[in-house]
Amino acid sequence: MSLRDWRVKPALLAMFTGWAALFSWSGMVAQPLGFLLLVVAIGLVLALGGSLLRLLPLPWYAVAGAQALVIMLALNLIYASEESTLGLVPTASSVREVVYVLANGGATLNTYAAPVTINPTHTQALLAACGLLVLLAVDVLAEGLRRPTLVALPLLVTLSVPVSILNGALALPVFVVTALLFLRLLAVERIDGWTSGPGTRSEAAPAAAHPGAASMWVASVGAVLLALLLAPAVPVADLLDRHDEGTGDGAGSGYQLTAVNPLIRLRRDLVEQTNTPLVYAETDSPSTGYLRTTVLDLFTGDEWRPSRRILPSDNAADGTFPSPPGLAVDAPGVTADWSLELAPAFSTTWLPLPYPIRTLDVPGGWRFDTRTLDVALVGRASSDGLEYDATSFTPSINARQLDSALRAPTRVRSSMTMLPDDVPEVIEQRAREVTAGAKSDFAKTVALQNWFRRDGGFTYSLEPRPGSGMDLLADFVTDDRVGYCEQFAAAMATMARSLDIPSRVVVGFLDGQVQSDGRILYTSDDRHAWPEMYFTGVGWVRFEPTPGQRAGATPAYTRQDVTAPVPTDGPSSQPSAAPRADRDATDADSASDDSGAPVPWWPVAALVVVLLVAIVPVLLRGVQRRRRLAATTPVHLAEGAWAELRATALDLGLTWPERGSPREQARSVVDQVLEPPAEEVGSLEGLLVQVERGRYARAEIVRTIDAQERARTLETVETWRRRMIGSVDRERSWRSRMWPVSLVRRRP
Repeated sequence: MSLRDWRVKPALLAMFTGWAALFSWSGMVAQPLGFLLLVVAIGLVLALGGSLLRLLPLPWYAVAGAQALVIMLALNLIYASEESTLGLVPTASSVREVVYVLANGGATLNTYAAPVTINPTHTQALLAACGLLVLLAVDVLAEGLRRPTLVALPLLVTLSVPVSILNGALALPVFVVTALLFLRLLAVERIDGWTSGPGTRSEAAPAAAHPGAASMWVASVGAVLLALLLAPAVPVADLLDRHDEGTGDGAGSGYQLTAVNPLIRLRRDLVEQTNTPLVYAETDSPSTGYLRTTVLDLFTGDEWRPSRRILPSDNAADGTFPSPPGLAVDAPGVTADWSLELAPAFSTTWLPLPYPIRTLDVPGGWRFDTRTLDVALVGRASSDGLEYDATSFTPSINARQLDSALRAPTRVRSSMTMLPDDVPEVIEQRAREVTAGAKSDFAKTVALQNWFRRDGGFTYSLEPRPGSGMDLLADFVTDDRVGYCEQFAAAMATMARSLDIPSRVVVGFLDGQVQSDGRILYTSDDRHAWPEMYFTGVGWVRFEPTPGQRAGATPAYTRQDVTAPVPTDGPSSQPSAAPRADRDATDADSASDDSGAPVPWWPVAALVVVLLVAIVPVLLRGVQRRRRLAATTPVHLAEGAWAELRATALDLGLTWPERGSPREQARSVVDQVLEPPAEEVGSLEGLLVQVERGRYARAEIVRTIDAQERARTLETVETWRRRMIGSVDRERSWRSRMWPVSLVRRRP
């Protein structure tokens, strides 16, 4: 190609489209021009350099790799030149410095309320790095792949930040400019023939000379104005509800909520210590206890967060609630009436409530998830000043009952004991050391709680700690042992899961303070996190590892002797509230610029990577399945079918005893699916016989499999694949298709 083919104008247009969207991040830091000017300067190099490289016969991924290298070199030059060779060439030391700067910037943004004023160099470095990844994604999609319509994906992710993380509206000028530039990209596609694919050149006239070019901006402006006029009239709630049509069972359909991690808000409120009123309550309960907002039942390795909530219209929160998971129907306990009101300045998507509740009377689009029973808002109605009533149920819980509880069922253990593969060994090792000698799950849990509260030498502090993710967690339970409720709850839940005890983290409020008018006030300073463990017959039970200076006394059942007579003086599920002066004695002014909180901005980069490579595992898995089931002899087809069942189980996260016999493996599959019919179990038995015959019987004369036998085997495989997929939730099913772990898990 010659310089006449240099597509510099489209490349610059794509770059400025992404840069305009980055202005939506301005509210994160006090001086946003610090990262915006840096991004546009490096972005110009990316756009111009990328368009020049495309004049050469290079594949798009080679150009993208070169642009990614430019980003890394630029960050190294700006933030770690002193550690680099000749101030330019990266070294191991300079790479560590850049990683530290980015991680510390993310930790600062996580800890302090926006707009963040402290640690400006590191916070702006993180925003600049994420912004450059956005520009890279836009350039690759628009120029490298010649698919500018896909540019909408990184743009939507970028524009969603002020809505999902800053809890604010998207600035109208940012939306208008970004939309106009994006529409211009689509117009250039139409005029210049971009849809012809990478590596081709249209013979159409230049954009400026095209007969329709003059009206393109007019059409773009009209489209944006029309969108602005129609947006307020869009029935958001109706759009969300439409997914309820179909099966009608409510379990696999309905609105799915993926929420921002509430721990982000908890950190900010605890560090700022503004004592802002959030919730008022009146109740006839003799022991008020904690209010719960959100269940964090998914541990990613970097953080605990809520899993995706399934909220069909059948789960409207206004009415009678189902029995809590695991709690016996005839469990004794007492009920109490609650009247609650959200403070005018408090807007939330999670409804503060005691747990568990029997009934709820609340206006608006609130729904509950049947697994967690937390209540989330569906739609766009504001919850400021919301008033609602609830009937709580406090079950009678005692140590003997928990100590003798049966092991949790497989469906609970399989999801609520899951840990990432990279959990440091020291966490499980320390958990086993702390619980040595404890016989039951309850005894082990109490031992963990007492270790955090009393025996382990832990200290409560709001001062941010260095590090992040797994490293911070490992350091917390070994050397540092300083943190606040989030670290205590996360560490105890993780250690309990390493002991195969179903665990999760809950976010809510400590016991509030009674006001002069008799109401109970819960403020931003009362935000709290604590772990819950599952016990058959009782369900999810609260424990309290955070030191008493903050959280008061531990639950009564954790202080009882399991051999003592069962108490008869009423429920014991609520702890005694510690004096407010003791809980507020922590010094809140000791926060530093360094922090160990996890970085929440990497999903921007992760989304780009997923969009580019997600299709590869899906294709490989399909090829693998077809190859296994293409055998022409009975023995090889049976082995291929058995290997496919194993791969399906691994992809779905089901148990597959690798070193067990085929019969043990078949029994494991049957135990994990939901009530398979006898005829389907019989078909699996027939396949099992074929596998055993091929492995253990005397060699048979090799013969070609007939069509009827092949069809029967394939039908058995497909039937049991559907059964296994239907036994897990929608998230695990989706993950098994997009990220099949069986591709990398070889036989032992």
